Amino acid sequence: MVKKIKLFIFCMLMLQSLVASHIVGGGFSYRYLGNNQYQIKLAYYKDCGPSSIGFPPGSLKVGVFEIGTHQLKTVLQLAVDSTITLDFSQAACVTSPVNCVQQRNYSVVLTMPAFEYNHPAGYYFVYEQCCRNALAQNVANPQDIGSAYYMELRPNFTINQTFENSSPEFKNYPALLLCAFENYELDFSATEPDGDSLVYTLIDPLKGHANANSLTNQTGQVDPIPGPYDPIVWNTGYSLAGNILDGNPDIQVDTSTGLLSVNPQKIGVYLAAIKCEEFRNGIKISEIRREMQIAVVQCPNRFAPEIICLSNCTQQQLQPNEIICFEFLVSDSNLLDSIQLQVSFNKNQLLKNYTFSKSETTNPASVKLCLETNCNLKKGDTLYVRMLAQDNACPYPLKSNYEFKLPYVSLSDIDLLKNIPNVFTPNEDGFNDFYFIPGDFANSCAEKFAVQIYNRWGKMVFQSNNVGFKWNGDNLPVGLYFVYFDINGRNLTTNISLLR
Repeated sequence: MVKKIKLFIFCMLMLQSLVASHIVGGGFSYRYLGNNQYQIKLAYYKDCGPSSIGFPPGSLKVGVFEIGTHQLKTVLQLAVDSTITLDFSQAACVTSPVNCVQQRNYSVVLTMPAFEYNHPAGYYFVYEQCCRNALAQNVANPQDIGSAYYMELRPNFTINQTFENSSPEFKNYPALLLCAFENYELDFSATEPDGDSLVYTLIDPLKGHANANSLTNQTGQVDPIPGPYDPIVWNTGYSLAGNILDGNPDIQVDTSTGLLSVNPQKIGVYLAAIKCEEFRNGIKISEIRREMQIAVVQCPNRFAPEIICLSNCTQQQLQPNEIICFEFLVSDSNLLDSIQLQVSFNKNQLLKNYTFSKSETTNPASVKLCLETNCNLKKGDTLYVRMLAQDNACPYPLKSNYEFKLPYVSLSDIDLLKNIPNVFTPNEDGFNDFYFIPGDFANSCAEKFAVQIYNRWGKMVFQSNNVGFKWNGDNLPVGLYFVYFDINGRNLTTNISLLR
């Protein structure tokens, strides 16, 4: 009898170790297919390290309950759609408790005719699974509590009797391997196909009803049980309101954008959850949630690339139809890191062309950027130039931006005329034989141009509508001549001395 008890205890411990799997997160979404049909989807994430077990075999049991009454409506069997291994970049270069993460997608099509699915408050969907990663240090007894993945569909019959809507859907799961003592901004936003407004909130993860003692098989699943579902119990020193991730600042979410920001201060594995609520005309119509596991690791010395402008970037101005060049020095304190460079502009239409080159030396790099403007410059235009430098640091690349602006400042009358000669000598000696506007004249792309030259008695002796005109004096006597320009409607006056 003692041997049987010992064997039973051993089997139970083995069962717990198998199902105390390395669940790292998950979340529901739904998509309207037409004809009262909805595709119900669950994205399920687990650690795929060498000690991890596989996904639950077969389909997943998902309960559909009435909001408020908690009455069971139906039980869905979600089948496997696909399995994806998520990229952790260069995770192998650091010591990490999480080697990689796999995503398995489950789905089923549910027909919800209005005459049958007409509960005023709507319905919630739930899937329960045990158990969590024992390494999650901000959760009390994680190896003995389950996960309850939860979603709400709230048909508002005053909007549409058949309720045609697709829920928000979180974007691809980020590979949450973070370096301690670095600032992060993580995109946990969702896509929304119907134009509804979204609100994001950090929430307590749900433990539900599943635990190691309630398991009846190695899948870790439990039959659907109505809510409400209890939240996890935070470990000592952790809470939703106070401290989730040992960060300084701790993890926060922008309620409008879904961007999470954090500066983790302590190595470890943490659990967090975010809720996205969908509103139409001020009325809540759905809710999705995502649980995630965040591993904070010690990373080697990491320094972002540095970009230095050697050409007084902030003191330059734009003029039409000109070429202007800038030189930069781009370097990385870690000389083993390579650097990739990109350049972008806010108004490409102001440029005729640009060239961007760097030296053969990978790090540091000498960079030259040349811009050729066109004639599209208008009063008030400003060209913003942004250079992005990205290295291949471990475990994730680091980036630096350098941005400067080039305003277009229209030239004054004095500026327009200062490059025009005030004397010429048409004596056919090959030097200064013509009166003309130099080739680099800023308004060479003027849409309207006219020049008229008069002698001292007011007789016009020359005229042209070509900005590239050349006047050879027409064998006229030496003396002072008066010149009138019409450049894009601006009338400018100067004079020229003809000498021989």
